[in-house]
Amino acid sequence: MGQKLYKMKLKYILPAGILLFFAACPVANLVNAQEKKKASSQELHTKLAIKDSLLFNAVFNTCSNREIENILANGFVFYQDKGYSAPPTKQARKEFIEKIKEFCAKKDNGKGIRMRREIVKNSLQVDALNQNEALQTGTQYFYIVPADGEEKLVEKSKFSRTWQQVGGDWKLVRELDYMVNTQTADNTSSAQTTTRYQPDPYTPVSEELYNTIAGLDSLYFDTYNTCDLNKMRSLMADSIEFYHDKGGLTTSLNDFMESIKNNICGKVTRQPVAGSIEVYPIHNYGAVETGYHRFFNKREPENGYSKPDKYIIIWQKKVEGWKIARVVSLH
Repeated sequence: MGQKLYKMKLKYILPAGILLFFAACPVANLVNAQEKKKASSQELHTKLAIKDSLLFNAVFNTCSNREIENILANGFVFYQDKGYSAPPTKQARKEFIEKIKEFCAKKDNGKGIRMRREIVKNSLQVDALNQNEALQTGTQYFYIVPADGEEKLVEKSKFSRTWQQVGGDWKLVRELDYMVNTQTADNTSSAQTTTRYQPDPYTPVSEELYNTIAGLDSLYFDTYNTCDLNKMRSLMADSIEFYHDKGGLTTSLNDFMESIKNNICGKVTRQPVAGSIEVYPIHNYGAVETGYHRFFNKREPENGYSKPDKYIIIWQKKVEGWKIARVVSLH
């Protein structure tokens, strides 16, 4: 009886064990497949991240046309959406490469600007569309790098790139850059902007005019800091108009000079913000100067420096020389 019962148990136990064994195999295979897929995805992410790095190193640092041409597919197209500031643009491969060559030529002869590009941390993503095509997205910052002084952020944009595998190598076939530092909160032109508009880097229309007005700016504010009121008065037009966002409008040169004497002399000095001055010609009249400056209140030395404030000066060219005709002071 005992032996018969044992055989009956064995009959039902063995198939169950075998069933469990074979049931475990698909689970193991699924785990292995997922691990392989994850490894493949990470490998592709790394490959395209390297391609991205090589491309911008060639554009901004080495200016290697060979490297750039090797990365871009023959049918490459670059699209750029500049938000509300300008219509979208499109560049084919040849035009795109020519623009880079022009940028490098100006930089090499000292007449261009140096730039740096940075990917926002953890923003770079890659999705394989199929075995030979992938989509790469991310957010990037572009900076102007001056010879001296601090870098200046000039663009923040999101990008979307399509890569294709050609002959075993990944080539960039399409790119769309979408600027986000000029967009509004709800994508309507009437909405309040969440970020400030960043204009293109300033380039003087005339180096001679820029140097003249920048020199006059320095001369005028030297009289401001040293209380040389006679020299200051000689640089101002009799019909001066001084607009102050807090103090209002002054149209009397005598009143203006009296205000400087009573409120500024020996009490306040001015410092221009380096690299902020811009000068534009006004046809048959003179020039307009814009810039940022800050003031130091000698009566409050512990926190005497103000934040940088914007100013606008209209210079009129007269027979006797340049004169300040209008001033707008914003705080």
